[in-house]
Amino acid sequence: MKVDTVIVGSGVVAAALSQRLLELDPNASILILEAGERVKTKDFGLWQHYLVTGRLPYEPNRDLDYPQRDAPGENSSIGRTTMPLQGARLFNYGGSTMHWGGWSFRLKPEDFRLRTNTGQGADWPISYDDLEPYYGKAENYLAVSGDSSDTTVPRSTPYPFAAFPLTLQDQPLAQACETLKISYAKLPIARRGVSATPSRHAPCQTTGTCKYCPFGARYVASNYIDDMRAWNDYRNFEVRLGAAVERIVMGDKRTAAAVEYIDRDTGDIVRVEAGRIVIAAGTIESAKLLLRSTGADWPTGVGNAGDQVGRNLVTHPYFVFTGSLPKNPLKLQPEMDFPTFVSRHYDSPAEQPAGKFMFINPPDTVPVALAAKMQAGFNRAELDAYVAGPLPLQIHGMVEVFGRFENRVTNIAQRNHLGLWQTAVDYSADPGFLARMATIKAELQRIYIAMGATLTDDATISWRADHAGSTCRMSNEAKDGVVDPTLRVHGTDNLYVCSNAVFPAIGSINPTLTVTALALRLADQLAGARAP
Repeated sequence: MKVDTVIVGSGVVAAALSQRLLELDPNASILILEAGERVKTKDFGLWQHYLVTGRLPYEPNRDLDYPQRDAPGENSSIGRTTMPLQGARLFNYGGSTMHWGGWSFRLKPEDFRLRTNTGQGADWPISYDDLEPYYGKAENYLAVSGDSSDTTVPRSTPYPFAAFPLTLQDQPLAQACETLKISYAKLPIARRGVSATPSRHAPCQTTGTCKYCPFGARYVASNYIDDMRAWNDYRNFEVRLGAAVERIVMGDKRTAAAVEYIDRDTGDIVRVEAGRIVIAAGTIESAKLLLRSTGADWPTGVGNAGDQVGRNLVTHPYFVFTGSLPKNPLKLQPEMDFPTFVSRHYDSPAEQPAGKFMFINPPDTVPVALAAKMQAGFNRAELDAYVAGPLPLQIHGMVEVFGRFENRVTNIAQRNHLGLWQTAVDYSADPGFLARMATIKAELQRIYIAMGATLTDDATISWRADHAGSTCRMSNEAKDGVVDPTLRVHGTDNLYVCSNAVFPAIGSINPTLTVTALALRLADQLAGARAP
C-alpha cells in the first residue's frame, strides 16, 4: 500500500493538517496512524458516569506513574528535576485534545527572538509576522472565544466568537491589578460560542464539566476528523487506530520510503509506503520515533546528525500560590470550570531575560463547596458563616524556561502498559530557577496585599510535561536543530515533524494555538498553495 501522506498521531496537528490538505485536493490520499483507541465523545452515558464517579473515560489511556517502591510503574526520570508524564498526555484517538483546557494564546513577537534578545535558548528561524495570518486561521479552526479588542498581541483578524465575561470571583484579583496598574484580559479559549453557522458542535453551556464536554463545545481533534469523514466524500482519507508506529524506513539517506507499525490487535508488523511522512506524535514520541529509526545512513536516528534529536527538552513549570482573605462579603463561589481572567503583564520583553511568566485566576480559586457542606448536614447559619469567610484564595501561573542541550528524552527498550516504547526523561532545572520563583512570589505578594489578602504559602510547582517542547527544534542549520523552517527534517526531502517538539522556544503560554498555526502553514507549503 502507498499513500500520498502518512501522518503519525491523531491530535490537533493531524486534524488541521489533513483538513487543509483535503480542502486543497479532495482526492489526496492521507492515512492517519494512531497508537491508541477511540474514546467516545459527546456521550450522555459517559458524561453521567463522570458526574457520579468523577472518573473520566480516557483515564486508562494515560502513562502510569514512575516506578516507586512497590509500584512497578513505567518510564524513567533520571535528572535532578522530576518531569512527570502521568496525566500530561493521552494515548487515544484525538490525542491530548481529549483532555486539554482549551487555552488558546498567541506567542508574542519577541518570543521568536529569544536568543537575540537574551543570549539564552534559541531563536525561531521564522518571525511572528510569518505566522500571524495562520494564527487567525487557527483561531477560526479551533473555534476560539476571545476579546478582539485586546491588543496584548498584534492581530489582523477578529476572534470567531466573543470572549467569555469575567466572573464575579474574578473581581478581587481584577481590582487589585487595576490598583497596581498590572494589565489583564479575558482568557481566549477554544470553547465554541453562539453562531448562525451550522455545526455538529453545540455552543458552550457552562455545565462545569469541561473535562468531558457532553456537547462538543470544547475542541477535540477526533470530533473534527469524524466530521471530515462524515460530511465529505474523501474517498482516500483513512484513520487506523491501534497502529503503534515503530520506525521510519528510509529508502536512501534523503528519502523516507515508509513507516512500519505494530497492529496492536494482531501483533503484526505492517508497512505503509508514502510520498511524504509527517510525524505529529507530540514532543516526547516524535523525538523517540526519530531516534528509533536507525540505519546505515542514520546510525543514531534520522535527523540526528547534529545530536539534537530528543534534546533541549522544556516544559512550563506550573505554580500555585495560596493566600487567605479574612472574609468573603460578596459570598464568592466557583462559577465555571475554566478560567476567564488572565494577566500577561509579565509576559513582556522586560521579563524575557529572566523568563517570562503569566498568571490566571483559576476557576476553583474560591473553594466553596456548598453541596458537600449540605450533604454533611450544615444548617443555614453554618452555611452562611462558611461562605462568608475566611476564604482561601489561589493564583496559578506558568513560567518560561530555556532549552538546555543536556535535557532530553530517549527510548527505553521496554514496553509500557499500552505496548509502546517507554521513555527516559533526563531533566534538570536551571540553577537560577528558585531565584526566579522568589521574584515571582514578591510580585504576587503585592497583588495579595492589594486584595486585602495574606500570602500564606510558598508556591507548589509542577514540572509535568503537559507543555513539553523543543526536542526536534526548528533551525536554519542541522547543527542547531532537527527541522528546517518548513518543518522538514534536516538532510531529508520528504520527512516532516509538526508538534510542540519543533518550537525553538515556548514562551510562557500554552502551545496548542501555535502548533495549529504551524500545521495550517505546513499544509499550504505541502500543497504549494499561497499563504493567506
